This record gives sequence, structure tokens and C-alpha cells, in this order.
Amino acid sequence: MDILVRFWHNDQVATRYLTLVLIGHAKADVILSAFYQCVEKLKLSKILQISVEGPNINWKFFENLQADLEKEYSHEALSIGSCDLHILHNSFKYGESSTGWNISEILTSLCWLFKDSPARREDFSMLSTLKKFPLKFCKVRWLENVRVVERTIQIWPDVVSYVQNVEKGVFVTNKNKSYLNIKESTQVKFILIKFHVFLSIAKTIKPFLEFYQSDAPLLPFFSDDILKLCKHLVAYFNVYKPEYNLSLAIKVCKFDFTDERLLNSVDKVSIGFVADNIVKQLVKKKIFYLKGAFNVNSEFRSFVTKLLCHLMRKCPINYALVGNSSCFDSRKMASQPENCVKSLQQLLMHLSQKKIVLDTDCNGIIFQYKNFFQNIVNMYPSAFQTFKPNTRLDIFFNEYMSKSVKDYNEIWPVMKIFTSHGQASIERGFSTNKKIEVENMAQESYVSRRIVCDAIKSYGEILNIPISNEMCKFVFSARQKYMLHLEEKKKTKTNEGISNKGKIISDEMDYLEVKRQCLETDVSSMDKTYENLTEEAE
Repeated sequence: MDILVRFWHNDQVATRYLTLVLIGHAKADVILSAFYQCVEKLKLSKILQISVEGPNINWKFFENLQADLEKEYSHEALSIGSCDLHILHNSFKYGESSTGWNISEILTSLCWLFKDSPARREDFSMLSTLKKFPLKFCKVRWLENVRVVERTIQIWPDVVSYVQNVEKGVFVTNKNKSYLNIKESTQVKFILIKFHVFLSIAKTIKPFLEFYQSDAPLLPFFSDDILKLCKHLVAYFNVYKPEYNLSLAIKVCKFDFTDERLLNSVDKVSIGFVADNIVKQLVKKKIFYLKGAFNVNSEFRSFVTKLLCHLMRKCPINYALVGNSSCFDSRKMASQPENCVKSLQQLLMHLSQKKIVLDTDCNGIIFQYKNFFQNIVNMYPSAFQTFKPNTRLDIFFNEYMSKSVKDYNEIWPVMKIFTSHGQASIERGFSTNKKIEVENMAQESYVSRRIVCDAIKSYGEILNIPISNEMCKFVFSARQKYMLHLEEKKKTKTNEGISNKGKIISDEMDYLEVKRQCLETDVSSMDKTYENLTEEAE
């Protein structure tokens, strides 16, 4: 379990790696205990929000933590749902699995068919015109497999030719599970169309994922961006009837994507520009393809509806904090000031319930927020209207707030809260862990390497790290500290040995004591028996 801390530093939000803990059986109480152990040097009273993944055990951990915070510090951490990146990945997976196309199995089998097999690779190279091989498909990063599907589409004619040559006996190969899966898929009609459908949806969603894989504060933009994504999926692929307008985020949350009465007829559904053209060409050539094309459209419609349904059920947009945080979207502040004020009021209501903001301070916060509109937003409208979300919102606001700190001393802390959310650092940390991992690595080594990687990343590259006198002194004394560390370990081991010897002696004494008591019991029993026999003899 990696622990990263997100805090305000040097006029912007910073994310730093703190430590990790290796957990075997990850029960909620075990995770909570490990969490407390990792953050013992931090002030838990200042925790504002905990980012967690979707598994139920994490939510149980969060529930227990909330109870402890309420008991000890009389406030709770904010909840804005689990990682939106994972939710979108899983929604795509859920939609694809509803079609029964088994695209994941095909792409996985295609990779393994030629992996670590020089003979097959040589045979395939003889046939291939592109001299390219399949790429690895990752089942837990569906939308990062766009290039995998693109490569598969490129080499698919060569794959079909390879299978035909194997069946004719030209090439000899072990007909394992991967080969049988590929052989079956080459006989599937419209398989290329299905690849293109898969690719078109993945490409539609990929920009959203790429944008939110950032350390920049993006929470105020999330609600509108997820709304745009849903509208784009609905409008581009023409899945739902045009009279149903998804203009507001609240309408998207309440919209029943599975209601068949709202769906467009199958013949009006678009499966993407390339796929539509392929279908038209095939239908012109052979009339029996018409039924197959109809089925593909129907399955594609199921793909999109299941994707959207799962996305809306799990998406953080359902949380009031996420939707109302758009009041700190600089573009909205310039174009929709009244709506922003209403959203801020909803935010403050939630913050006061969590006891993060006092009820008595809310009026002052709203007053300063309105003053910010009059004094800053109206004075620099173009800067707010043309703000690009991929630039840092925290730096943007800090530039204006620093001009008159006293005038906005109440609203600025609230702004800082909602410009401090991000999950990308944790997700990228998993890749970093994999790179630095060595077999049987101790936990201390893990932490040390991650801290070094995090420091290099914070400076951009290793050559940008300033070489200070303190660092030089630390390096000069590194060998000495290492020797001291070895001596400490040796002493600890010796003390453990002495402790073990004492324990052995203590255990032996306990054994002898038990044995003595048994002997005393036997002697007492024999004395009683002797007395009884003596009385009987007399």
C-alpha cells in the first residue's frame, strides 16, 4: 500500500511520496492499522480527503477512518468517490463483455501465439508484407490498448494467411489454445468490423483518460468533461433518440441508459465512419451479410449502453462535491456567475456538515466569493474565459489571490481544498514500483528507492537537482552510516539471541516445574494407596 501526501507548497499543490507498507491479508482493520503506522508523523486532524480505489474493502477502511476522525477530531474527511480512471476502464470492459465478441481473448491469444516462439515468428515473417508482429494486450488497461488494436487491424490479413497455411500443412505448429482461439476468430464474419468498432469507442474515450492522468488539479472540470464525453458518445454513435437532451449533469445522472424505449432503432445506429463503410461495401457484395450487419449494430448499441450505464452508476459525478466544485472552474466563473454562487452554497452546506467549515463563516465566504467576481473576474474576463484546464488552476488562482490576501482570507482556503484532488500520481506509482522492484527486496529498500525517484521527478530530471552542502556531507558520511547500520543489526541479532537463550532456559524451567508437580501428585497418590492397603491388612 503506497502512501502519497498531497499538500499546498510554494503557491501550488504538490504531491510527494511518503512511504509504503507491505500487506498480506488485506482486511479493513489491517489496512487501517497499517495506515496509522505510515502517517504517525502527520497530523490527522488536518486530513481533508482520502483517495481510494473501488473495492469494498477500501470503502470499509474509509468508513472506519471516518468514524475515528469523528471521534477524535470531531470532523470527517471529504469523499469524492473512487478513482475515475479505473471506473472508465472498467466501464469500457463491461460494455465490451456485453457484446460477446471476446476481443480481449483474441488480442491476448494473438500476442501469445508469436511470443517466445522463433519458429512461428519466422513462418509469419515469410508471409507478412509489413514485417510487424502483434503487440501485448493488457486486460487491466483497456483504453491504453488502442495501438494494439490498430496493429491487429494492420496485420490481420497476414494472420488469416498464416492460419490457412497451417491448416494446409505448409507450416507446422503446436495447435495450442492461443492458436485455436485465433483460428476460430479468423472464421468469424465481421471480425474486422468489430475491431474497428472497438477502436472507435476506445479512441473516443482515450483523450479524457489522457487529460486526467495529470498531477494538475482538475476536479472543478470533471463534471463538465464527463458530461461532454457522454453526450459525444450518444450523439456520435446515434444510440439514443435525438429528443432526449443531456444538457445538464444532473440529467445524465438520472438518465436511464438501459431503457429500450429511449434507444434508437438498430438501423439508425452508427458504428463509426470506417466500420459503417465496410458494412456498406459488404452488404453490396453479398446479401446474406445484411443480417450479420444488423446483429453487429445491435451488439454495438449494447456496448455503448452498458458502458454508459456502468459509468454513471460508479462515476464520482454522483457526488455533490464533484458536481458543485465546478464553481471554481474559471471559465464558468466568467460566463455563469449566478450558477457558480449557487454551487458554492451547496458546497458550503456539505463542508459545514463535515465540520470542515463553520456555519458562522459561510456568509463571509460567499461575500468574498462575490467580491472576487467584481474585483478580479470582471477586471480580467479574458484571462478567465480563455483559461486552459491543462494549465495549473492552483497557480492561476494564487496569482490573483496573492494581490489582496486579506480580502479573500476566507474563500481562498476553500478554493485550495477543491484544487487539490488527483489520482494520477498513485496510478503512476505502480509502474515505478515495478521498475525498481527486485526479488526479496526489504520494505526499507522499497521506500528508499521510491523517495529517490520521487525527488528526481519533482525536479524534472536528475541534472536539475541542486547539490547542496548538506547533501555532500550526507554522501561523505554514507559509508560510516552504513557501517553503523550493520553494527546496529548485529547488536539486535545478538540481543535476540540472548533473549532466545533466556526463553529456552525459562521454557525448560517451566517444563521441570510441571514435571515436579506431576511427581508430587504421583507420590501423594501412592501414599494414599499405601495407607488404604495397610488399613485393609489390619
